[in-house]
Amino acid sequence: MWKVVQVTRGRRVAVLKDGVFSSLLPPGKHVLWTLGSLVELVEVDVSQSVERVPADDPLPVDVEGAARVVVADGTRGVVRVDGVVSQVLGPGTWRIWSGGAGAVATSFVDVGDEPVALSAGDVLPVSADWLEGHSSASSVLVLRKDGAPVKVLEPGRYRWWRSGPWDTTRVDTSMQTLELPAQDLVTRDQVPVRVKAAAIYRVVDPMRFVSEPHADTLLYGAIHLVLREVIAARTLDGLVEAREDLSADQLARAVGALPDVGIRLSAAWVKDVILPGEVKDLVARVTMARKDAEANAIRRREEVASTRQLANTAKLLEGNPILLRLKELEALGELVGKIDKLVVVGGGDLARHVMLRSTEL
Repeated sequence: MWKVVQVTRGRRVAVLKDGVFSSLLPPGKHVLWTLGSLVELVEVDVSQSVERVPADDPLPVDVEGAARVVVADGTRGVVRVDGVVSQVLGPGTWRIWSGGAGAVATSFVDVGDEPVALSAGDVLPVSADWLEGHSSASSVLVLRKDGAPVKVLEPGRYRWWRSGPWDTTRVDTSMQTLELPAQDLVTRDQVPVRVKAAAIYRVVDPMRFVSEPHADTLLYGAIHLVLREVIAARTLDGLVEAREDLSADQLARAVGALPDVGIRLSAAWVKDVILPGEVKDLVARVTMARKDAEANAIRRREEVASTRQLANTAKLLEGNPILLRLKELEALGELVGKIDKLVVVGGGDLARHVMLRSTEL
């Protein structure tokens, strides 16, 4: 008995006789003689270059045109075709066919090796088996081994394997703003107020910052506690009028109260002071009363100054008749300039007196 087998390009056919591997047929037309044996044909796709070897693999280890690769636990096999990464192999046994397109080469990496900066050409296909990240001056990566911080990675691109002991934590080292929600506090004179505060900080020690899991909470708590102390130490008037001194005091106290968590405070200030409705009305009335008192004081001051000026003028005129005569003429001139028609009732002496005065002017 015989049979004809046609093998297409990119395929191989394994011939098993009575369950035992006999040969591997390349592309082309083949005639097989069975001679009473049980012949089984297994088609193999070699166009994919790489395949995982199953436990019941019918092909021998040294089958022609293929190489068997064993990837141990804790390592990965990187397959390159013509120098370009095509696949990353996990632990297990793999078969790599040489009949595909391009030259195939395999290298191995240890997932336990410490991540190092990658070159521009070191690119792996996307996979859930590893992670990559960039470290820069304003956003650094802190390398961790088994969860413990090890060091801050220099600027560059890094890769770490999920199954390995390494991972990273990103830390933003640029200036950041922290805004606290409005807090209901009480001043020294027992006036309730609602205060909003803010701060500017930056992480100066990423290792220390990552080592303290509650660094953000400690920063928030320190500013909140200091704000409460600062408000409680001031009256309402001092709180409203001395905002700059309040912010400076808050910053100084917050710097002293903040534990060493790798954070440096650059500024802290009170953004808003919100008064309850009844307190706001009371403050408005007090302000109006204060302004009225100031206006009255100004009016009295001006009246005193005017009276003093009149007294000085009278004293000067009293001792200088000529100057008094000039003032009379000046006043009469102003009066005549405002009168269009003058009717004199009286004797001729009165009319003659007015006419003489007018002539003098």
